[in-house]
Amino acid sequence: MLLRDSKRILIDATNVDISRPGGGSFCTLAYIEALLALYPGMVDVMHPVETHIRDSRYTTIDVPKRNLIQCIGGFFRGQFHRSGQFIVDYLSTHATQYDAVFLNTGLFAGGILSRISNLPIKTIVLHHNFESEYRMCSHSVLTFGGKTDWIVRYWEKKGYRLADINLFLSKHDMATFIQEYGSRTNNYVTGIFEPTTKKFSIKGIENNNSAVITCALGDTQNQASLLYFAEHYLPIFEQKLPGWHIQLMGRNPSKAIQHMVKQHESIILTPNPTDIRSIAAKSTIYLCPMDAGGGIKLRLMDGLRAGQPILTHEHSLRGYEALIGNSYFYTYNDIDSFKEALNQIILYIQSKEFSRTAIQQAYYSVFSLENGIQRLKEILENA
Repeated sequence: MLLRDSKRILIDATNVDISRPGGGSFCTLAYIEALLALYPGMVDVMHPVETHIRDSRYTTIDVPKRNLIQCIGGFFRGQFHRSGQFIVDYLSTHATQYDAVFLNTGLFAGGILSRISNLPIKTIVLHHNFESEYRMCSHSVLTFGGKTDWIVRYWEKKGYRLADINLFLSKHDMATFIQEYGSRTNNYVTGIFEPTTKKFSIKGIENNNSAVITCALGDTQNQASLLYFAEHYLPIFEQKLPGWHIQLMGRNPSKAIQHMVKQHESIILTPNPTDIRSIAAKSTIYLCPMDAGGGIKLRLMDGLRAGQPILTHEHSLRGYEALIGNSYFYTYNDIDSFKEALNQIILYIQSKEFSRTAIQQAYYSVFSLENGIQRLKEILENA
């Protein structure tokens, strides 16, 4: 097992607020839950101090915000997040208490691992995506607005190469790291999984004549994908499914998205919904037109969890390869393949085979918390 001599595990979860919805928080929470199941009573978690997160199952370590001078100084040392210097200082005085430390993303880990590699602690990095791809597509400040990614690559490579164990959410991500930064012995694909054993209730949901798209509507990469979809693919959707609507939901729609919606009567915008999963679940089809960005598109899990058949651009297929070939999961990459996929999904939802319950059961058979715990256990026992 990972732990020796009754030592503890430290998890750095300061890059997100796990009490708020989002891809990073979902992933981080899932791995916290898995580690709590594997090592009950032996886990400490670092959280941003202002979130006031307390959980009786683990010890919370509050990490304060940095001031402007600390932020600027940290930037030049590869410490792009508040935990950069804090965790280095903390472990320098508490190293004997821990057997392992879990860090989120190679980018954030790079500046930390370069300063704690001499400590007798196993370092494990969970790579949420290939940060260069994600940051360039989102025009991150670390890429100077998407112009160059050398800063991201420099620190991400350090995090990847200095880690004792690298965990990835998809085979695609691991292959990209190996291609860009070289092969490592202790690379493993864990996949993503649910952060709870409680299943989403689909009781009483009636199918309606709509497809749903959910995403952060102010993000640059999402905006580009949605505008392209509206121009090139929406006319096909309207022709194949007359009278249907596309429900577009998410945070902070940009002016470009709002303008696009006004041009198309078939798109209904719901900005900043309070309970996005429950509202989105009322649609019959889950649609994901995202053709940019890195990592796993966790929004597909929302559709599968609600028992909705999926129609997705193949760029968003990463991490869901196990579902290829199923009658409820369809992909496309151009006009012709979109027409074919849409034809197939129409036939499916009109057939007796269509069952939300069956789709949900198939989803949980792959992405349940129990399965995630087992995969992580096998990795940590053998690494």
